[in-house]
Amino acid sequence: MPHAKLAQFKALGKYMDLLLDAICVVNPSGEFIYVSAGAERVFGYQPDEMIGQSMFQFMHPDDHDKTRKVAAEIMQGVAKVNFENRYIRKNGEVAHILWSARYSKDDDIRIAVARDITEQRQAEVERLKLLQQLEQQALFDPLTELPNRAYFYQKALQALQRQSDIALLYLDLDKFKQINDSFGHAVGDQVLKIAAQRIVQSLRNQDIVARIGGDEFVVFLERVQSNEAATAIADKIINAFVEPIAIAPDQSFEIGISIGIALSHQHGNDLELLLLKADNAMYRAKQHLNHHVLVASE
Repeated sequence: MPHAKLAQFKALGKYMDLLLDAICVVNPSGEFIYVSAGAERVFGYQPDEMIGQSMFQFMHPDDHDKTRKVAAEIMQGVAKVNFENRYIRKNGEVAHILWSARYSKDDDIRIAVARDITEQRQAEVERLKLLQQLEQQALFDPLTELPNRAYFYQKALQALQRQSDIALLYLDLDKFKQINDSFGHAVGDQVLKIAAQRIVQSLRNQDIVARIGGDEFVVFLERVQSNEAATAIADKIINAFVEPIAIAPDQSFEIGISIGIALSHQHGNDLELLLLKADNAMYRAKQHLNHHVLVASE
């Protein structure tokens, strides 16, 4: 940029310095040759600390490559509006910057306006965290951190709409009520959390287990086409409860589990009916001393 033009540009500086945004002029090498007073608000540096320095000296290293690509496009005459990258302020904080920039071919410079949008980005992060927390509360059980009834219904109905073969395992812990009544809810909660972990560890990665009541769980198995396949998974769950549940070095409980099974290819695609049949089969299993797993009747 000719010195005369740069002098004219600087002469406008007293007006540019009134702007909250930073006005930046960069040469083809990526060095700042002019920075308005807004730089201190946006970047955390005085203008004279930036002039003569490469813009990459202040930029977040993870954003170098994408910024080089955009800078090359600007040099080819493509104006850029709302390009974002990050700079590291003098105090070490990361600043999110929104840029509008274009190239002056006559002067061989890039002229850009930089706006600090850090607060907006932080607000977006907080909003997303809040949404995730609300989703967690709406779809997951706070005690066991398992999916809840709403999540289970959502996934099971989607599978049935795809006409996928599914199996439902309705689980109920044996002797849990006595533990809860005798030792209190705090002990009962510890037992439930360990029981939930054991169920999860017995399943395949794609399987879903949801807590739908006090000591009742439902396991949702997709792409299961036979009683034998569903029963094999149920047996793994049964075996997971052979060892007593220890909640302290000197306190453990023998907990059994009863399981009823219903399969869509055998009992139909009505989710409520499948749940009812699996629930009924589970209660019949509880009444059999030697049968902890039963498949629902037709």
